Amino acid sequence: MSGLDAFIVNGRMPDIEYRTDAPAEVVCPRVTTREGVPVVYMHNKRDEADKGFVPVEQFLERLARREPDLAVTGYRANGRQTTISFNKRERVALSARLQAHLSAITAPRGGRSGAIVAFLGNLMPLYVHERFGAAQCARSLQDGTLILPVDESEWDQEDGEVLVYWQGDPARSTRVHGDHIAALAIERYVRLHGTGASEESIAAELWFMARHYRFKTGGAAYLPQLQEPPHRLVRAGKTAVRMGEGILVNFISRLVGAG
Repeated sequence: MSGLDAFIVNGRMPDIEYRTDAPAEVVCPRVTTREGVPVVYMHNKRDEADKGFVPVEQFLERLARREPDLAVTGYRANGRQTTISFNKRERVALSARLQAHLSAITAPRGGRSGAIVAFLGNLMPLYVHERFGAAQCARSLQDGTLILPVDESEWDQEDGEVLVYWQGDPARSTRVHGDHIAALAIERYVRLHGTGASEESIAAELWFMARHYRFKTGGAAYLPQLQEPPHRLVRAGKTAVRMGEGILVNFISRLVGAG
């Protein structure tokens, strides 16, 4: 389930609340398990192959993409079954953390936020690419923290925000500017791969990695004290900036050492 069980409490999804008619009460989707997979029941899909028992991961993806006529089953306090219809938007309330997660699912991979997450996932062995439910993310191999994209497609301007699940826990989430996370990751990445190199080499590699980050994401990593390396390094490094971060690390170190 890749951690989506964080959205399930005692067989319910409390991040989704549906206000019923008389008697008025709040009902949440019911979650059961089939062959070890948490599922919700969609009675209007009971004629399909899964007989209406849809994995929570698929349900959240459908919810994120605003599938028409989406409906799941919940239970009233008296034990009677009721239908939670997402067509009746005025009756449905989603928690802030679930809305953030749904945004991560619909975030375009070509957007700035998605590009930042993809960039971080390439910084091995600090991060690796991973899926969290239906969302693409980068996982820190240091503490398990997940970085997910944010859907900014309807914003006037893409800011490059990302969603952070600290230690992989959706209950401990923060939206932050991706450039700030990238600055920390770039600094650690260059120093890790440049172990034993001179400070001059490290500074040059940081400068080129910051340039490469801008090239790949359109963002600007916050490394305000960096100075442009000597002109011969700038000239030699232009191709490396376009080719990828793997070729940058230790490339500048060799040039400095040869000088």
